[in-house]
Amino acid sequence: MGNTTEGGLESLMDRLPPEVVASFTPAQRAALWTAVKPTSWQRHPINIRLSLPVLSNRYFVTVVGGAEKRAGERLYRERRMFPLRTAGNIFFLLGIGGAFYLTAVLGIVLFSTLIEF
Repeated sequence: MGNTTEGGLESLMDRLPPEVVASFTPAQRAALWTAVKPTSWQRHPINIRLSLPVLSNRYFVTVVGGAEKRAGERLYRERRMFPLRTAGNIFFLLGIGGAFYLTAVLGIVLFSTLIEF
């Protein structure tokens, strides 16, 4: 386990009692490594990351898109953990929609005053 890529597994093993660590078989160690290995993100076709200053705080927005590669069980679990219909998500979408419509109305007003017949 001296490999530096196994740092997550070493950290886990350091927190377990020595008699428990000694009882692990190679197959159990491999299963633990699979469970704690770092996620390797691949490049996505759509990857937009913004950090926006709002008053005295900074907020970030990330949009990542591409082919779905997650298993059905994981999708179900994540839908329960992170539901789409939350107050924050609804207010965010209303704000984006409002900003879009405000921009459209201002554009129409601006162009209608510039182009008169």
